[in-house]
Amino acid sequence: MLTYNVAGLPEGISQSHPEANAPIISGLLGDFDVVLTQEDFGFYTDAIRSKAPQKYKSTPHPGPSVLNPIKRTEAIAGDGLNIMSNLPIDPELDRVPWAGCGPAAADWLALKGFARTTLTLAADTDDPKAEAQVDLYSLHLEAGGVDHDLRADDLDQLAAYLAKQPADRPVIIGGDWNLHTDEEPDATQFADFLATTGMSDVCGSVDCGNDGDVIDKVVFRSTDDVKLTPTSHTFERELFVDGAGQPLSDHDPLRVDFDWELRPTR
Repeated sequence: MLTYNVAGLPEGISQSHPEANAPIISGLLGDFDVVLTQEDFGFYTDAIRSKAPQKYKSTPHPGPSVLNPIKRTEAIAGDGLNIMSNLPIDPELDRVPWAGCGPAAADWLALKGFARTTLTLAADTDDPKAEAQVDLYSLHLEAGGVDHDLRADDLDQLAAYLAKQPADRPVIIGGDWNLHTDEEPDATQFADFLATTGMSDVCGSVDCGNDGDVIDKVVFRSTDDVKLTPTSHTFERELFVDGAGQPLSDHDPLRVDFDWELRPTR
């Protein structure tokens, strides 16, 4: 799977050059079974999908004039969260915006939050029982260097949501966490979230080298019936570049590979 903040704000506002880069990004997505995007606000969604071969694609956020459950009057864009997959997903994501927001980084102009779907894994067999469903999330936490308390509230909101979901489905959450986990209070906030939810950072299972504290992260949780095992953690910095070798976004795309297995029924 790949999680990628594609810097999809309009040209001139974006921290990248999405008019030129979105079609290039699209042409590089074929190697990934699952793609989670952030800042895919709708301005370049068609371009990002134009060459993407994944069969299943989430229905984009319709915009705050249609979907704005927290009635944020300043919002001019949706949540920017989408999922594309070779494996079956429910295209209608459950989109949950953060309850709070601050003026730093102009976050109140969008309905940032998290979005969940159900991903179906199937083994290479004709046995209809040899499949598993995973709750899959794309996420974008509050930005802004001063918004530590708001990010803590975001994590509490996500933890409360997770606690209400079926406990018999494994979970994968990928995205832009905006947490520098080599600094405080971010490190403690992230550790507390993992402890509260029973999630694990992929970097606790594989060697992430110098990239263990990058703000783009993937966390996961197995169940008694389905075991998820991350096998790699790689930022695809050399792949997602333009003809001059420059990055296609202000974030690097993170690839994480998983093995999975059904555990015997006890």
